[in-house]
Amino acid sequence: MRRFLFLPAFAFLLAPLSAGADVQFGSHDRLQTRFGPAQVVGEIGARQLTVLEQTMPLDRAHTWDILGAWGMEGADHDWLLAQQHHGGNMCGPGITVVRVSPAEIRIMGETGACEGAVRDLRVLPDALEMDIFADGLRQQVTTYRFDAQGMTTTAGAEPFTAAPAGPGADATRWIGQHPYRPFEDPSERARFLTILSEDQIRDLANRIGPANSVVQRGDWVLGAGCMAHACNLSAGAWGIRISDGAPAAAVFDQGAPARRYGPAANDPVFAGWIAEHSL
Repeated sequence: MRRFLFLPAFAFLLAPLSAGADVQFGSHDRLQTRFGPAQVVGEIGARQLTVLEQTMPLDRAHTWDILGAWGMEGADHDWLLAQQHHGGNMCGPGITVVRVSPAEIRIMGETGACEGAVRDLRVLPDALEMDIFADGLRQQVTTYRFDAQGMTTTAGAEPFTAAPAGPGADATRWIGQHPYRPFEDPSERARFLTILSEDQIRDLANRIGPANSVVQRGDWVLGAGCMAHACNLSAGAWGIRISDGAPAAAVFDQGAPARRYGPAANDPVFAGWIAEHSL
């Protein structure tokens, strides 16, 4: 049976690959592959990545992190993962994948920007594959494959099999939590799918960044927030009626009327919530 090598900084460690849990990466300025060192060089603000003492033809960045290196035992190459950062608080570029061997150091490609967690990483005899969640909802996954042809992507979705959440405790469980949290829950996404499409759920969730905690008002559990870095331009709100579990939602854009979703959005309590959060 062939084994995989994970290469942390300055050491060699035989370890299994991820099997369902998110992949945990390191953050290194220097890492020793089987064939020589990878290193981040230069001053903060104009840092570069070098591999086997060769400067990679990549952008200078505020900084680079070397995330780790993986290889298959007996293979003639390793896979090095690195990521640049622009120094701001917005999401940045994806993961850069480099194939490292004594004969060739080849940049294979970069995953998409502003994606979610890496769900799984697989080292194959002739390729490296990563499954990456599209965003924090942890539902849609993109598979990246790096091989002799370069980088290819395959988009897919996790099976959506949960039954819609119900009334009562299914609604009140969110009180005091961040209003983004329900959209991470398959049963709540199923509830909101009765009034929204998948794309509309994702749009609503993306509009709920900075926010106060979920509250209860009468027979309603209510959440609202605004889009990170664009709070004056875009926001969203949702509600769940406790007695019957009916959902309601609204999205707000500066200078435009609120867009309401679901018959329960006309309930006076939720209508008041809309008035409170309109831009």
